[in-house]
Amino acid sequence: MTASASSARLDDAPLTLPERPLVSIVIPCLNEERYITGLLDALAAQDYGPDGIEVIVADGGSTDATRELVRGYQSPFARLELVDNPRRITVAGLNEGMKAARGDCWIIIGAHSTVRPDFVRQSVEALKRTGAACVGGPIDTVGDGAVGRAIAAAMSSPFGVGNAKFRYANEAGYVDTVPFGCYHRRVWEVVGEFDETVDGADEDSYNARLIEAGGRIWLDPAIRSTYYPRRTLQALARQYREYGAAKGTLFARGRPLRPRHFAPSAMVVGGPALWLAGRVSKTARIALRGLALAYLGVGGFAAYRAAKRHGANPALTFAAMATMHLAYGAGFLEGWWRERANRA
Repeated sequence: MTASASSARLDDAPLTLPERPLVSIVIPCLNEERYITGLLDALAAQDYGPDGIEVIVADGGSTDATRELVRGYQSPFARLELVDNPRRITVAGLNEGMKAARGDCWIIIGAHSTVRPDFVRQSVEALKRTGAACVGGPIDTVGDGAVGRAIAAAMSSPFGVGNAKFRYANEAGYVDTVPFGCYHRRVWEVVGEFDETVDGADEDSYNARLIEAGGRIWLDPAIRSTYYPRRTLQALARQYREYGAAKGTLFARGRPLRPRHFAPSAMVVGGPALWLAGRVSKTARIALRGLALAYLGVGGFAAYRAAKRHGANPALTFAAMATMHLAYGAGFLEGWWRERANRA
C-alpha cells in the first residue's frame, strides 16, 4: 500500500480543536512485553484524564506476552483496542491504527518508551496555542546497562545525531520533525496514509509531506517523553542501517533531505576512497590522516561530554556513535542503490 493524499492543503483554513478533544494514541508494536504495560500505565496516569484518550495498539503478530498483556489490561481509557498489523512493519502498523482511530487529534508513541503525566495535556495545549499541524517535544533517552547507557549518551549528542533538535534542544520553535508528535486530525485527511513502501522513515517522511502540504511542526520543551534505546551495539547497527536505508530510498525518489542525512554516507564513501587514492597520492594520505584525527578528536571529546552527562563509559559512547554513523551511512547507500536499481 502506498501513501495517498487529498488535493487540499493544511494552510487552507485554521486548524481548530474542540474544548477537550478526544485524543487517539496509536502504538505500533512487536514483541514488547518488557515495555507495553509500563507505557499503558503512563497513559492511564495522564492528568488530561484517561477518559479523554483512546489507545489503539497495532500489533505485528507478537509471539511473546504482548497481546495478552494488552487484552488483559484494566482500561480506564475511553477505548483500548488491539488491532492486527499483518505486514508487521511500523508504517503499516501506524496505518492500521489510524484506520481505527476516532480522535480529534492523534499521537504516535513507540512501545519502547514512556511519557510524563502531563504529556497529553501539554501536547493538546500546544496544538491549540500554536495552530500548528503537529507538535512534539524533546525526547530523553535512557539506557539500561553499560552499553545501553553509552547508546543513550550517543543518541543525545549533536555529534551522534547531527542537528536533530528533538534529541537535545531545550528551546521552543518550528522544526522539521519531532518524535511522538501530536497531529491535528486534518493532517490524516490531507496528507494521507504513511508510505508503506519505505519502512524506517515513518515520522520523518510523513512530517516532510506534512510541511509540503502547508503544515508546520512546533517543538515545545514542556512536552516530555522517554525512549529506551537498543541494548547492544549489534541491535543499534541494525536499527540505524534501517534508518539510513529508508533515507537513501527517499533520496533516490527525489525527496530533499537535510545535510545531516548525508554526512554518514560521505564518511563511508570518503574514507575508503581516500585510502585507495593514498596508495598513489601523498595528498590523499595526508587528507585521510587529517580527517581520521579530526573524527577521533572531535568525536572523542563529544563522547566524553555526553558520557559524563549520562553516567556512561566514554569509550563505549564513542563506539556507539561510530556504530550509528557507519551503519546509517552504509544503509543510506544500500537504500539509494537498491531504489535506483529497481527503477532502472
